[in-house]
Amino acid sequence: MKRLHSSSALNATPAWSAAESDLRGLAFLSTAARTSETSLWVLAIAGLIFATVAANLMCLSPRWYSNRFIAFVYEPARFVVLTAATGACAVQIFWEMLNRHPSATRMQIVRNLSGGWVFLPCFVLLYEQNSPWMLFVVALISVGMALGLRRLMPAPSPAPLLLDPASRTMPSLYGLPPADSPLHLAFWIAILTQAAILLAANNELLPASYAFSIGVFLLAWRWSAFDPRTAERWAGKYPPLRQATLAILLTSMTLIPFAIGGNLGFLGLHRRSPVPVVSAKHATDTTSGYYGIILYPPPQKKQIVAPTPRSDAPPNGMITKPTTFPFDGQYWYYKAPNRRPGEKAHIAHGKPIDANINPRSTDHQPLMMEAHQTLPDPIDLACCGEIDIALTNADTRPGEIAIMALLSSSSPGSKFSQSLGPLTIPSSQFHTIPAGRAPVKEVLRFPIPSARGVRRFDTITVLFLPAYPHSRTGAKVSVDSFELIPKP
Repeated sequence: MKRLHSSSALNATPAWSAAESDLRGLAFLSTAARTSETSLWVLAIAGLIFATVAANLMCLSPRWYSNRFIAFVYEPARFVVLTAATGACAVQIFWEMLNRHPSATRMQIVRNLSGGWVFLPCFVLLYEQNSPWMLFVVALISVGMALGLRRLMPAPSPAPLLLDPASRTMPSLYGLPPADSPLHLAFWIAILTQAAILLAANNELLPASYAFSIGVFLLAWRWSAFDPRTAERWAGKYPPLRQATLAILLTSMTLIPFAIGGNLGFLGLHRRSPVPVVSAKHATDTTSGYYGIILYPPPQKKQIVAPTPRSDAPPNGMITKPTTFPFDGQYWYYKAPNRRPGEKAHIAHGKPIDANINPRSTDHQPLMMEAHQTLPDPIDLACCGEIDIALTNADTRPGEIAIMALLSSSSPGSKFSQSLGPLTIPSSQFHTIPAGRAPVKEVLRFPIPSARGVRRFDTITVLFLPAYPHSRTGAKVSVDSFELIPKP
């Protein structure tokens, strides 16, 4: 009996050791899998953050205004490619910093995750115009991220159900659903969706897009776990070619109202009007407490000036020789989403190049700066071949400053608007500028395209578009005069 007992114990020891070794191996594989998933989440979040920053830096100021057809293709493609490339660089940087790399390669991670990054430029452009369609685009971003991650981290196969109900683990505790129950997920998706609807109804589109994006991400993440084919159908055969093409198309559609000088009201897309009409409530209702600044020309000494003969005015709006108009209008400083300074805007006299004029944004948002000039009589656009804007640049900060001109009519019911430029001020293109540099006098020449029909303008709006490093501060540039050059 003793021999038999000893023999059984000896035989049982290797079996127990083998089982213990198998358990240790399974635990090691489970830990390695969790570490790999954690690394993948780190790369996904880093790529999304870097791509978002890149999209904001490219689309921060309205440099997409253009009258050329190539802008419908080149600009959206440039935005999309640079955003995806920035996200790919972030994945490469953080890949080298990780102690344990994911099972997927860097190229696989970039190809799958970029299906969401490519929609970020369109989202930023819609956000600049406060369009409700940004909710649709943010849903595409969330779906792209969720399904891209699902392809990299497939859902585990469900465990087979035991035939004996008595031996199955209790699915709930005191009637509550288990921790991984879809009920918890459905609850949070419903809460986030309702929060997004309430915020959007209150015109808080950015917080609404945050809540909506999280809800859509959770829904897509859970749906792809039940149906793995969803992620494959989204990615296609060559990811992210399908998503990039759609992103370029949507971004191009977003640029249409800016390029043609009109608006697509049914899409919620509006080009900024040079002299917009806003209600008092909208003008003063700002989220940051910034009401804007209106800068009038410095007061001049009274002089006795002979009245200008009426015969010198352009007959029927036509000009036959170069005509100069000195600038005597206003400078506006304000922040989006407002379209002009509010009723409580600070009123001052002076020029932007004065040392005591230094308007700044109160937060991270850029400061919009415009110069408005009203002409004494309407001018026929068809007779003008060029408009020259004389400027004085006293800005010594490094960074380009672009100028765009908008020609419009102030007559009631007129929707005419013609954009010119943008053109970069040559003296702002230097990488280093001496702090004591004297103000530079320059002239920017804007060719006027051929006009169809009779279109007259009596308002010239100059938009200042400084580079991102100092977009939160008003440019030290003043407008001296406008000269209209007739067609030869």
